[in-house]
Amino acid sequence: MRFRTTAVIIIMLFVSIGLNVAESQTVSLAGDWIGESICFGNNLSCHDEKVVYHISVDPADSTKVKIAADKIVDGKPEFMGDIFLKYDAAKQTLIGDLQSPRYRGVWEFTVKGNTIEGSLTILPEKTLGRRIRVTRKDSAQNEPTMTNHATGTFEVKLTPQDDKSEDKTMGRMTFDKQWHGDMEGTSTGQMLTGGDAAKGSAGYVAMEKFSGTVKGRKGSLIFQHSATMTKGEGHLEITVVPDSGTDELAGISGKLNIKIENRKHFYDFEYSLK
Repeated sequence: MRFRTTAVIIIMLFVSIGLNVAESQTVSLAGDWIGESICFGNNLSCHDEKVVYHISVDPADSTKVKIAADKIVDGKPEFMGDIFLKYDAAKQTLIGDLQSPRYRGVWEFTVKGNTIEGSLTILPEKTLGRRIRVTRKDSAQNEPTMTNHATGTFEVKLTPQDDKSEDKTMGRMTFDKQWHGDMEGTSTGQMLTGGDAAKGSAGYVAMEKFSGTVKGRKGSLIFQHSATMTKGEGHLEITVVPDSGTDELAGISGKLNIKIENRKHFYDFEYSLK
């Protein structure tokens, strides 16, 4: 019975995190934001870009936000166009339509303090076209530089461990993963869980060792997980343990983002290598 309760907690955490619910934060959007816009999919005409977003808010309606987007070409800004978005202050999200002679799509961004992360979904196929991460210009020097993205899918197998305890609010599991895409390999880990599944609130911490290749670079690294769920709303952070990279992955740093769609696990590993 305790294993079933623990499994319910884990499923609720992963599903909640997979829905990518944003944390509520109060921030001022207006200003310059710099970062990267990375291509996804098989569109050969798409190119990765260094971008500068000049964000302004309508003084008469704070839900109306405009991004004047530049890309950096040969060290100089080149104007690409304006993006008009609807701002939800409670959810800290920005959503807007893309209409151009070549594409139709949807822009979706989440504001996380001094960072804005988001994506462009191409319609009607509903495929991921771009993933964007920008940082407020006056705080960019304090942010880690993430210059690479590795994306793909993975399968995970969770195995409850019998610790001979009657406490149904606590649990321990081991897990095994098979990675596909830009990351090819396997990983193993251990997870500690705690919480009340009936209330929709729980948490877990875990350590995971990956062995294989990241975009052809062979080695291993260790991920550190920390997740919480409050009444069904989840937040997950997975980061590379400093100095855990070996062989061709020595010096690697970064963070792993996970999304679940139709019970399939997708990852986006944003990383840098010294």
